[in-house]
Amino acid sequence: MAKKSPTDDSVRLKAQQMREAQARKERRTRTIVIAVVAVVVIAVIAGVTGIILNQRARQAALDADQSANASTILGEYTGGTPIVYSHLGVGKADSGLKTVTLYFDYTCHYCGMLETQAGSDMIKAATDGEYNLDFQPVTTVGMSYEKPATTASLIVAQKAPDKWTAFHQALFAYFYDRYSASDGTVLQDLDKSYAQVKTIAKDAGVPQSVIDTFTKDSVDAYLTTSTTAWQKATFAGRNSSSFGTPEIVVDNTVVSPSSLDSSTVMTAIRSAIKTASK
Repeated sequence: MAKKSPTDDSVRLKAQQMREAQARKERRTRTIVIAVVAVVVIAVIAGVTGIILNQRARQAALDADQSANASTILGEYTGGTPIVYSHLGVGKADSGLKTVTLYFDYTCHYCGMLETQAGSDMIKAATDGEYNLDFQPVTTVGMSYEKPATTASLIVAQKAPDKWTAFHQALFAYFYDRYSASDGTVLQDLDKSYAQVKTIAKDAGVPQSVIDTFTKDSVDAYLTTSTTAWQKATFAGRNSSSFGTPEIVVDNTVVSPSSLDSSTVMTAIRSAIKTASK
């Protein structure tokens, strides 16, 4: 057997030292990489968190601003009052006529059915001077679409009254179409509903300057007030344990047509007005 020389031992020792040095270097590199990645991850998380918090803060500020400015935005309707319509126009009642009040929710499908079948004739009769027609928004279903729709409706009634009836009917036409298609994509999303309401307003001829004043939701207090008053009302002919929208009232008495087709509804309203006038 050949005898190991001092040179062989020296070479092996040197090789071992080089391997250990390389291992230490690799460990240091891994430690540095892990530390850098950790710092980057923490920075990203902090950045994303900051963005989210800033967005929430901005949205909270916007919501608070919309709430605080509700009286400015809603004007005469701040207290939960209805949109009045008569042959004199929007916001004007004829004191010599009886008043028909319609309680509704822009996301109530029966309200949509009534509007689709009888709404035009109800408005035409008011235009022809048969009665004053009060449109009273309340909450019964309360999908997201209700808030921007109601807010915009009250704004248009004030700032573009000549466009209000067309806008009101268009709001319901869109809702009922989507409801009938079982498509809640927009109806149940506040941001999408807000964008859609602005599109509906533009198509209905509402001036862009008025559309620019729309807000997503400035009607929480309005709807709370109007809904509470409606729920507490003691109308003759109402089943106090089971009532909802649409509800038509003439002279503090509920009008209960047997169906929502135009002929039936208009006959019931005219009969109620005749009875109330005696």
